[in-house]
Amino acid sequence: MNRCPAALHAVALLMLLASLTSTVSADSLSEAMRQALLRHPDISSGEAQLNVSAERLKQAKSNFYPTLGLDGAASDARDIDSGIRRERTTRRADVFLRWNLFRGLGDRQGERVAEFDRSAADAGLDDAREQVALQVVQAYLDVLRLRRQLALDDAYVAEHRRLAEDVRKRVEKGRVAQADLEQVRASLIQARLRQSQLRGQLLGAEARYRLLVGAEAGDLTEPLIEDDAVSPDLEELMRQVLTGNPRVRALRQGAAARGEEVGVAAAGLMPSFDLELRKRMLSEIDPVPQIDTRQSAQIQFSYQLPLGGAGFSRKREAAERKLAAQAGADAELLRVREEVVQRWSAWREARAIAADLEERVAASARVVAAYDLQFAAARRSLNDLIVARGEHHRAASDQLENRMQQLAGGAQVLSLLGRLRQTVLGERDAEVSSDSRQP
Repeated sequence: MNRCPAALHAVALLMLLASLTSTVSADSLSEAMRQALLRHPDISSGEAQLNVSAERLKQAKSNFYPTLGLDGAASDARDIDSGIRRERTTRRADVFLRWNLFRGLGDRQGERVAEFDRSAADAGLDDAREQVALQVVQAYLDVLRLRRQLALDDAYVAEHRRLAEDVRKRVEKGRVAQADLEQVRASLIQARLRQSQLRGQLLGAEARYRLLVGAEAGDLTEPLIEDDAVSPDLEELMRQVLTGNPRVRALRQGAAARGEEVGVAAAGLMPSFDLELRKRMLSEIDPVPQIDTRQSAQIQFSYQLPLGGAGFSRKREAAERKLAAQAGADAELLRVREEVVQRWSAWREARAIAADLEERVAASARVVAAYDLQFAAARRSLNDLIVARGEHHRAASDQLENRMQQLAGGAQVLSLLGRLRQTVLGERDAEVSSDSRQP
C-alpha cells in the first residue's frame, strides 16, 4: 500500500531535478560574458601561448647562469711512456663549471626578445578576450532585438486579426464590400509571413547564444552600456587606439621583439669567451702516468666566421623581419583607426536621431488612434487605416533597431579600444575573469 506514494515522491524528485538542470540560463549580459570567457577555446589557446612565451623567457634568462656538468671516461689504450710500450687502463670522472663571459651581448638581446614576445602574447590574450566579449554582446543583443521585434509583430498580427474580424462583421451587414475583407486578409498574411521569418531567426540566434555562452538565453534585459564610456572626441579616440587596442599592442610588441633579434644575429659575428673550472673526482690509471691533472681553470676564446657569408645574411634577414613586423603593426593601427571612425560615426548618428524616432512613434500612434475612430464612423477608408497601422509598426521597429544600433555600436567602439570587458564587467570583475583560468 505504501509503494505508490513512495514511487510518486521519487518521480516528483526526478522531475524537480530535471527542471533545475534544464533551466540553467544566463539572463544578464555580465553573467553571460563571464560564462563565455571561462569556456571559449580561443582564450584557452591564448593562455597556452602566454605560458609558452613565459617558458621561453625562463630559458633566455638561464643563459646568464653557469653550466654545471660531469664528465666521465673509461678507456683501454696502448701508450708509449718514455719509449716503453704500456697497456694502460683509464677510469676518470670530472666535475666542471662552465660560464660564458662574453657572447656579443647575444644573451641580453635574447632575453629582451623573450620579454617582448611575452608582452605580445599577453596582448594577444587580451585581444582574444575582447573578441569573445564582443561576440557575446552581439549574440545577446541579437536575441534581445529579435524577441522585442517578435513581440511588436505579435501585437501587429493581433491588431490585424481584430481588424479582419471587424471587417467581416461589416461585410455580413452589407456596410462594406467583400474586397475590403480580402484586402485586410492579404495584409494579415503578409504580417504573419514576417512573424514566421522572425521566429526562425530567433531560434537561430538563441542557438548561437547557447553555443557561445553554454547556457540558455533566459529573460534578457537591456544591458547598461554607459554612453560616457565612449569619448565624444574622435581625436581622443585615435590616441587611445595606440595604447588601448590589444591587437595593435601585440603587433607592436612583436615588432620590438623582431628588432632585438637583429642584435641576436649580430652577436653571432662576435667572439666568445668562456670560463671553465674543472675538478678531478675519480682517477684510476694503471699504470700511473708521470703527470695527471687533478684540478684546472681556463678561459677559452672562440671565434668562428663562416666564409659563405651566412652570419651576415642572418643579420640582414633579421633586419628585414623587423621592417616587415613594423609595417604590419602600422597597417593594423591604420585599419583599426579607420574602423573606429566608421563605428563611432554610425554610433553618434544613431544617438542623434533617437529623439526624432521617438517622436515619430508617438505621432504615428496618434494617427492610428484618430484613423480608428474615423474608420468606425465611416469617415476613413480601410486602406488608410491599414497604411497608418503599418507606418506605426515600422516606426516602432525602426526605434527598436536604432536602440540596438546604439548599444552594438558603443560595444564595438569599446572593443576596439580594449575596454569592453572593463565596461560590462567592471574593472575588478574583469581582472578576476582574466585570472580565473590561469594555471
